[in-house]
Amino acid sequence: MKYLLILSLLVSVHALAQLRLPTNETGQVQYQEIVRVPNAKLPARQLMGQLHDWAEFYYESEPTAEQQYDPEHNIQFIKASYAIDDQIVRYTLTVEAKFGRYRATITDLIAESKGISVPVRTTSSTASELERAADGKITNRKLIEQAAQQQADLYRQIDKSCRDTLASLKQFLTTLQK
Repeated sequence: MKYLLILSLLVSVHALAQLRLPTNETGQVQYQEIVRVPNAKLPARQLMGQLHDWAEFYYESEPTAEQQYDPEHNIQFIKASYAIDDQIVRYTLTVEAKFGRYRATITDLIAESKGISVPVRTTSSTASELERAADGKITNRKLIEQAAQQQADLYRQIDKSCRDTLASLKQFLTTLQK
């Protein structure tokens, strides 16, 4: 009985825990990485060419990914999505190149499911927040805790997907230079 009580407390605390995603100075969800490539004298245009090769490979199985390149400023914009469970999470990846370095930024994350689009917030909702938002219309506490847990799981997967994308780009662009 004692172990059951401890287990149920752990599950309840886990359901109440929030997951915080990285943000920019305006409070919007943003993943950003500035990377120096091994060849510090690599021209930005050449780096952008390599970025294009990575994007063609990385997004080859995603026909809806859109790419735009601004050659004057050496900026690549990629609008793509992650399929996470029964949801689609859309995002924008912006890569800006300078001599020997680049900055990659993932922003504009929007979760879509069953025709509903919702911007990804900086923190996942707790069961208490969801209960308040429902304004007493949902009285099943277990259902509310389950919804909070599902959102926290989604946010964990979004976090992992964004970090994996940036890591893939970094690995590709830094190993080419060695």
